[in-house]
Amino acid sequence: MFFVVLAVALVMLGGLAYDGAQILNAKRTASGLALEAARAGAQAISSESIYQEPGNVSVDPTLAQVAAAEYLGQHKRWSLSVQGDTVSTTVWLTQPLLILSMLGLDSRQVAGSATARAVRSVQTGDDL
Repeated sequence: MFFVVLAVALVMLGGLAYDGAQILNAKRTASGLALEAARAGAQAISSESIYQEPGNVSVDPTLAQVAAAEYLGQHKRWSLSVQGDTVSTTVWLTQPLLILSMLGLDSRQVAGSATARAVRSVQTGDDL
């Protein structure tokens, strides 16, 4: 009986290590997707802001939403917010659990968030 309990405990410990690594990998993936979607959204600079004060730009929220949606096409759960020149995104992914599903834990929801800022840069011959 002792060996049966020990074997089950070792399998669950191995499952925790394996499924835990899968959860961390899914979190890294969600963070990477959020970062790239924020970058795509930050490139949607409002054409009106280009002609206003030099050095200041703002992001068009509608264009940023479209750019992020194009990048995150197959992912269904994400959000985007735009404030001036800053785009923030959050992506949620569901990671299925293989070994811990024997304990009734089928999946784990992970989220990744990122922020990108639109910047206008003009290089002159002296800056090169």
